[in-house]
Amino acid sequence: MINEADIQKMIDDVQNSRKYRNLQLPHAFLRDLIDSETQQTQNKAKIKENFRKKLHEVIAPYLEDIDYSQESQKLITLNQSKMSEPDLKNYAKDLMRKHASTRERLPHLETFYAEIWAHIGHVESVLDLACALDPLALPWFNNPCLKTFYAIDIHQPRLNFLDMFFQSCFPFARTLQQDFIAQPLQLQAGCAFLFKEVHRMEKRKPGCTRQLIKELKVNQIVISLPARDLRGHHSLADYHTKMVENAIQGLDFSLQQTQVGSELLYFIKKL
Repeated sequence: MINEADIQKMIDDVQNSRKYRNLQLPHAFLRDLIDSETQQTQNKAKIKENFRKKLHEVIAPYLEDIDYSQESQKLITLNQSKMSEPDLKNYAKDLMRKHASTRERLPHLETFYAEIWAHIGHVESVLDLACALDPLALPWFNNPCLKTFYAIDIHQPRLNFLDMFFQSCFPFARTLQQDFIAQPLQLQAGCAFLFKEVHRMEKRKPGCTRQLIKELKVNQIVISLPARDLRGHHSLADYHTKMVENAIQGLDFSLQQTQVGSELLYFIKKL
């Protein structure tokens, strides 16, 4: 049988481990992963094994080769030299190339966000859930109405860097470290972005996308998912479309769909 002391030790071991300690992962996130495993078994060894496996599955995409302290220093230097808009865009592109998700979007940045605003209008506030480096695309948003932007993630060093980026260039933007699956968000906004994350969320906790959609205090949600598998051999359009349709089935939401580059875009709106 597993007890509270066992659970806390598992959390402490992760937070102090060489592999994960720099991420400063939230306690609530780690606890939620463990609680999900304790619903399947009370065998301590099995829970620990499954917890570690699930943790790696969820966190692997966060383990990119980016030194955020170094990037922060680079940003300070650029700010001191009073960088121009082209300088800002070049810097943002260079960093986005280091992350798989944003790298794939680079050839279509302006089209990607123009398509979003064409469907949802120029909203004044956005929650960017599991944001990764998506907020570095703010120079390409072309939304003059945007007054509030929240970048929400569990990777604290990344959020610290984004805080500096926002303070330098986009003072209306903020960061928040929170696992919105374990702890429902209380923030309100006109729209929530959830890019290239739903398929991973469902592996972590089946049905959590539907729960999130019901809980979010927004009128519209924009979901993106890959159109093809990682090797580009197989279409995922039908599979991912069914996943989104199932998440809103029976709820008072409408759904529209389009594609930009290699990303399927789903526009969910409260009726």
